[in-house]
This record gives sequence, structure tokens and C-alpha cells, in this order.
Amino acid sequence: MNNSLKILIVANEIVPFYKRGGLGDVIGALPEALRKIEVDARVIVPYYNDIKNKYHLKEEGEFEIDFDSRKDRIGVYSALSPQAETPVYFLENKQHLCFYNVRGKKKKIEQFVFFDLAVAHFIKWVSEHHKWSPSIIHCNDWHTGLIPLILKQKVKLETPTLLTIHNLMYQGRGSLRVLDLLDMKDEETEELKRGKLVTEINILGEGLIHATRVSTVSPTYAKEIVSKDDDRRNIIYSFIRRREEKKLPDEEIIGILNGIDYNIWSPVADELIFHKFNVDNWEVGKEDNKEDLLRSLGLQNKPTFCFVGRMAIQKGLDVLIKAINHISHLDVNVIILGSGDTRIESSILEIAKKFPWVKAEFVYSEELAHKIYAGSDFIIIPSRYEPCGLIQMIAMKYGTIPIASRTGGLQDSIEHGENGFLFEKGRSIRLKKTIEHALNVWKNKEQYKKMVEKAMKTDFSWDKSAVLYKKLYQEMVDKS
Repeated sequence: MNNSLKILIVANEIVPFYKRGGLGDVIGALPEALRKIEVDARVIVPYYNDIKNKYHLKEEGEFEIDFDSRKDRIGVYSALSPQAETPVYFLENKQHLCFYNVRGKKKKIEQFVFFDLAVAHFIKWVSEHHKWSPSIIHCNDWHTGLIPLILKQKVKLETPTLLTIHNLMYQGRGSLRVLDLLDMKDEETEELKRGKLVTEINILGEGLIHATRVSTVSPTYAKEIVSKDDDRRNIIYSFIRRREEKKLPDEEIIGILNGIDYNIWSPVADELIFHKFNVDNWEVGKEDNKEDLLRSLGLQNKPTFCFVGRMAIQKGLDVLIKAINHISHLDVNVIILGSGDTRIESSILEIAKKFPWVKAEFVYSEELAHKIYAGSDFIIIPSRYEPCGLIQMIAMKYGTIPIASRTGGLQDSIEHGENGFLFEKGRSIRLKKTIEHALNVWKNKEQYKKMVEKAMKTDFSWDKSAVLYKKLYQEMVDKS
């Protein structure tokens, strides 16, 4: 790969070393797909204690940075990802990078200000010590949002930066010390100014202004975040408007749909499900999985709908709860798996007590999630917004038909009436009617079989996404 594009992907998590959510899956899988098409993709993340306790990594060296008016040591470690042998770098600092769960919003922001500064200096270090100079720095979410600014103003590097927004609602707000920590002047920034209200300090917003290009994780979400129909009260939209006003015609925010890793998510090889199956024997395979799943949960063998995900306002569980009340006349099961907001959990517990055909598990069990995907007939995804969503892609591979809100990546990945169903977001009556329609399709065995097989054959591998990222990287390099 000597003459290939060299991409440094920066994030706060990567599978299998450390996972907090879907971003970890993305950062674990995308570099692998890029390397298959001759892109020299490498990853850099913090070296948390949780990683140290599980993995023995190679020590590469160290360097120092100036942070908060003092010198801090950064240790550099490396490993190859187990499947694709992607080079992964880990930055160590005992004060700032040991724990992901630092206490308080202010401390978390300061932690990733430190990480961003360390990454910017690492780019010079790796060029000198490993003779590897990245063509593009690919930043992900607010945790990496200051890297474009720091590269320009502190490290004086002109390396192009791509900022990918995985969820616009997480922005890195709340610390007034950012400029003091970095020893930067007000005139060196666009929006991070001393004397501003703490609510106006926005790390992701600064990244939106300074990044060479900005992307999101689905084409529809890219349109939604620049649309006048979105929530204009959120301060982040002022940054988006400013970027839109300054951009060149070919520098609009681009959406590239995420993929899923079929090495992990495939009923053919899944060791966590009761019975393996494929698209040729799915009818027997799913029925056997369903019987064992329902028996383990104490439910009768009936058409089974499920929800798998975080208990958060974004996920629209209030819509699902209302819909469940409206479908009590139907002879079905509903399985809900997830944890999060205790108020949402309480509401779900009430509905589960009210209806014995509703089963709720307030944990996130990877094993149970796999079993639910394999054993359910339909999965309900009532999200208020969904930048991409991986749940619907996973479910389809397991022959479980999605019933989802018409928004973001759900809209981009589901063909209504072909491999799933879409309904108007936020509307419980629409969801109820879509559930009834799905049940009628389930009763029509030929129509249901056609939908399941189309869903299972829909390709959500990372290969297509990787080609689009490579094209974007090349465009950025050509213009730099």
C-alpha cells in the first residue's frame, strides 16, 4: 500500500478493543473494508484501562504536549485488529485517558480536548518515527471535533480533515476552559470565545466550521440536518447554516450509509443463536429459533414482534407503548430488550404487567439480542430520528422484517413493502396500522416468504460504503 491513500481514522472506541455503542462497530469494520480496496486505513483511540486490562499491546514510544500550562507525557501503543490486521494506535496518559467514564460533563469535554491535542501531535510523531504521513484525518463525532482547529492553529499542519457526524444531538457542550487548556487566543477560533455562556461552548460546532469536509451516516440524515423542517432551536444548526453559507457547490454535507459486519451478524455462523440457518432453509431455522426463544421467555408460539435498543427519547418507545395499547385485540407477542432512561423503563414495566404477552428485559445482553433477531418475525423501530441505524440491517439478515419510522437511515435502507415497512414517525396510530398490515402479510405465506428472502438477500456489507469513502477521500486529496 505504499502509493495508496493513507487515512487516519480517529474515534473514542473500536471493536473489539473497546465498545460503548454503534460507533465502535463502525470503527472496527470500516478500516477493514477500506484496506480491501487498497486504502491504507489506520485507527487511533485512547488507551483506556479497560483495554489495558484485556490486551497486551506493543509500546511504540512517547512524546510530550503542552496542556493546561504544563507538559504531559503521551505513551504510544499499537496492535493489529484481530480480523483484518488493521493497525490501531492507542494513546496513553494516566490523568486524562485512563477512563471513558470520567465524572461530569465538564471533565469529559476536557478529556477529549486533551485527546484531540494529543492526536494532532501524534500525526507529526508517526510521520517522523514510522515514516507514515496520513493523507486525510477522518474524525468521528464531537469527541474528535477540535482536531481540525488544532491542526490549523496549533500544529500548523494543512492535512485535510473529514468530520463524520454519527449523531448530531451529541455535541460536546459545557466547558469554558477549552481555550485556556489549549493556550489559544479568541481570534484563532470561530465560536469558542472567552466570556460566552457555557451553553454556547460547542465542540462539534467548532468542528463543523473548521473541517475540510463533513459527512453523516446516511443520505437522508444529511438532508434532514440542513432542512428547515428540523429543530432550529438547537444551537448546532447555527453552525450548520454558517457552513452551508460558506461552502463551495461541491462541498455539501454528504451522507454515506453505514454497513454491518457479516463476520459478526450472520445466522449462518452465529454461535449465539439456538439454531444456525441461511436463506435456503430459513423457514425451518427461524421456526426452531422462535420456539426456543419463546420457551425461554415463557411466551406462547404466536406472531412475535420485538424491540432491541437503548431506552432513550430518540428511540420512540412512548410511541411503541401507545401502539401496544391499541393492538391488545391481536394475538401476538412483543419482546422488548434494552436499558437506559429509568422513566421509560418504568412505563414499559407497566405495560408488561398489563399484558402477559409483552415481555421486557431491562439489560443489554448481546447473546439475548442475537437470539431475539433470529427468533422474532418482526422488529419495531419507532425512532424519532435515526442517523443510520444498524438494527434494521441486522434484523433483515436474520429474516426479521423491520417496521420502522420513515426517517434518516431507516428510510435509506428499507424498501417499503419489499423488505420491510415504514410509517410516519411519532404517530402511534400509524404504527398500529402498520403492525396490523404486517400481520396480514405474515398470514399470507407466499407474500411473507418473498419479503423475508428479499430482506435476507439485501446487501449491507461495508464494501459499498468503503468505495464511497474512498471516492470522497480522493476528492479531498485532489483539492488539497
